[in-house]
Amino acid sequence: MPTMPGLVFVGNSQAELREFALPEPGPTEVLIRIRASGLCGSDLHSYRSPGGLREPGSGEFIVAGHEPAGVVERVGALVTSFVPGDRVLAYHILGCGGCHNCRLGYPVSCTSPSKKAYGGQRNGGHAEFMTAEERSLIALPPQVSFIDGATVACGTSTAYAASRRAAVVPGDRVLITGLGPVGLAVALFCSDLGAEVIGVDPNTERAEFAKRYGVHQAITESDAGAALERLAELTDGRGTSVSIECSGTDSGRSLCLRAASGWGRVVFVGFGGTALTINAAEVLILKQLSLYGSWVSSLAQMEDVVEVLRARDLHPDAMVTGQYTLEGAAEAYQAFDGGSIGKLVVVS
Repeated sequence: MPTMPGLVFVGNSQAELREFALPEPGPTEVLIRIRASGLCGSDLHSYRSPGGLREPGSGEFIVAGHEPAGVVERVGALVTSFVPGDRVLAYHILGCGGCHNCRLGYPVSCTSPSKKAYGGQRNGGHAEFMTAEERSLIALPPQVSFIDGATVACGTSTAYAASRRAAVVPGDRVLITGLGPVGLAVALFCSDLGAEVIGVDPNTERAEFAKRYGVHQAITESDAGAALERLAELTDGRGTSVSIECSGTDSGRSLCLRAASGWGRVVFVGFGGTALTINAAEVLILKQLSLYGSWVSSLAQMEDVVEVLRARDLHPDAMVTGQYTLEGAAEAYQAFDGGSIGKLVVVS
């Protein structure tokens, strides 16, 4: 039986290549030859966990990676929308297709126990090949690189959906807390829309890097009071019309709320934190803020992202600071876990 290498998380921040049977596509699936597979912050939860990433029930290791893009190699008998040679990316959550949220186009919010994720409950993109259901595929035009497509499969579409939720328009002053890959992609979209972007990250190197990709002003103060004072200086005391929280910290969320101007729009994206305490009257009600949560995107929005990248000639692949072969993927995760700057991808 033909085999291929795939990267697995074996536990306690350790990853290694294991041999897997070369997958065969089912009737409604395609086989993708992976060309780029991104590293995402949510991967670190299973990477750091004692048990690693395993299939529920059997305990077998699962190939990691939920940001896959590549070329269709073979198609199942019932596949009608794609043929071998097509360039594609895969929406990383495979919903049941029948619940209300799936019918809305949000498989990420699927309510069925059958919900699965590539690189979560079924094999993902850190391998030579992976199978994916036809309904989770999005066509990738030639103007959009495979690395661009891999970022769209999760992080960049998450950023796009948050920007849409905030209804960013030209002239907005946008605060972004957390300048990792998602924060950088938010800056890319918001600056392209004609907004002034202020980024906050205590990592000075990250903050300086972000100035090349849509952040006009960067704040590195780690003290919340000092950061708020600096924001007041940069906005002439007016605050920001939009705040988008990408760090997943309570301090970042608090700063977004406190920095927002009256009638401002605040969007929480980053996961993490447990103990945010606010004076709701002072922070929310009196300023008449709109507060939203935003999680990944819909399938339709992910298609829209690809078209926006093509039409606007935007390339999130410019934020990539490290490209690794599959053989070097374990090293990539060590760098990622250590707080690397920009985006890291596995390529072939």
